Amino acid sequence: MSEDNTSVFVYNGIDEVPEDVTHIRVDPSVTIIPEGAFRGLEMLEVVELPEGLITIENNAFRSCAYLRIINFPSTIEEIEISAFECCYKLNDIILPDGLQRLGVCAFFDCYSLQRINIPPDIEVINEGAFCNCWGLTDIRFSEGLREIGEDAFSRCKSLASVNLPSSLKDIGDESFEGCKVLNEIHMPNTIESIQGRAFKNCNFTNFRIAPSMGNIVDISIVGGNISLVSLELPETVEHLDDNYSEQFTDLSVRNIALPLNFIDTDILHNCTDLGTVLPDSNNSTIREALQHRFDNLPIHKICYYQSYSDNETTMQNLKREINPWTTKPPGQFNLTGKNQDCVGMTPLHILACSTKPTIEMYRLLIEKYPETLIMKDKWGDIPLLYAIWCNAPAEVVALLVASYKSLHPDYEFDWKGMILRMAKANVSHDNIHKLVMLSDQKYDMQGIVLVLAKYDTSQASFNKPCTAVDTIHYLLLFSISDRLDSLGIAKWRIDLGNRISSLPKIAKNRDRDIQEVYDRLATYESIKESTPLLELALWKAKIDEAWNKRARVDGMNYKDQCRINCGADIIIRNVLPYLLPKKLEFEE
Repeated sequence: MSEDNTSVFVYNGIDEVPEDVTHIRVDPSVTIIPEGAFRGLEMLEVVELPEGLITIENNAFRSCAYLRIINFPSTIEEIEISAFECCYKLNDIILPDGLQRLGVCAFFDCYSLQRINIPPDIEVINEGAFCNCWGLTDIRFSEGLREIGEDAFSRCKSLASVNLPSSLKDIGDESFEGCKVLNEIHMPNTIESIQGRAFKNCNFTNFRIAPSMGNIVDISIVGGNISLVSLELPETVEHLDDNYSEQFTDLSVRNIALPLNFIDTDILHNCTDLGTVLPDSNNSTIREALQHRFDNLPIHKICYYQSYSDNETTMQNLKREINPWTTKPPGQFNLTGKNQDCVGMTPLHILACSTKPTIEMYRLLIEKYPETLIMKDKWGDIPLLYAIWCNAPAEVVALLVASYKSLHPDYEFDWKGMILRMAKANVSHDNIHKLVMLSDQKYDMQGIVLVLAKYDTSQASFNKPCTAVDTIHYLLLFSISDRLDSLGIAKWRIDLGNRISSLPKIAKNRDRDIQEVYDRLATYESIKESTPLLELALWKAKIDEAWNKRARVDGMNYKDQCRINCGADIIIRNVLPYLLPKKLEFEE
């Protein structure tokens, strides 16, 4: 802020503000910035606020599209409605600890805002306060916050994780809706209410309902999370409601248990994955199966409900059940720890799906029941898949991989099947990348991509969820990366890269579009195979031209000199594109 004072406008609350001002310094005599004081100053970039300022009123800086820098003094107490709405370039702010109120839509549409701290005196984050902050990646909440209002952080497209304070009681309708990469959240046990659609269209793979939310849970809070594979419900839940018809249709939910006093609901009957292994026929309904999922399986039950206990208590319970006391310690070994429940899961599967496991729990189960590492559930999946699917910590994945190598060195992983299952479930391409990097990569990635493309085209015809386009981009590029590197012709590589990046999100003709990419690459490769013949022809022409000269340079005979000077490196690069079939020609 060290600009020449002649270029700084000092605002005293009286003088008219120039429309072309770029830098404003507010005079220390000003304690309130009135409503709309600087609204629509499109050239304003820098603002200096003085100590002593208390309130920024409604729309004060609204639509200052190029405002980048502003400081908030320690005396500020209120930022009112839409005070900074549509300040598109604002990217770095620090809210002082004394701030007590954030108005509705205070920072709405601040696309460039990357991080925000919520001061301890803020008890309520009002409606739309940070809605549409697309670049927001880091929110630091303080203890003291009680309520997050409707749409407060909706459509914050870069937000991946959230750590909610233990003081929080209420989360409003659509408060985090459309946070498309949000897949990790610390949900304190103190949460009493989560309104419908609060986390709609996020990217959760596992989700935990807080125990203090009562006996009726509105399942629409996670509507549209099509990668959701695990839902942890406390034993107090009696009914799953769906106030907004965000049914579990086509979701991937697999790991869920229902309390014995649970009232029947049709919601889970529409869950595709559960329906394939728990068919609703005769007297055996999905509800009844999930109510009795852990009958005579105490270790399974501890692993499912462990997020509702502290880690020490969970470890004590596990050890007690694994070696229950009889007349003499340490007791008989409990063999049910390697049994499979109604969906084919072992305790290790369930733990891999959990939102709050510890590595000590994994070590205990692997030590006592090593065979469960390679046991498949009714969908044909092993615990490693769920650990990656559900964002298990890196140390947990490393422990599992090391355990497979030491305990089951000859086990053959179905890498292709695991990649396909995660991709079809719309698991983030970051998680799929982790799986690909773990694999031996001795499988046909092109075959995987083509299978997905055909699946997506079929799904699109029934208006069903398809593989995320960024996952398709990643797998497609991965499948041809070595071939792209060896092409040699830069414009061909650029052409293929552009075609991949421009694949439409709509999957109506995805199989055709992707096959065209592979066909085009194959054509480029076939033409490139003629490179040696072209080079030989150019070399021979140069030899014929220099035959009578018999030139020698630094002991080099005339043939070697001709090869270097024949111009093949330039000519071939420019000639090969003209050998393309007419239908594959492209604009330069």
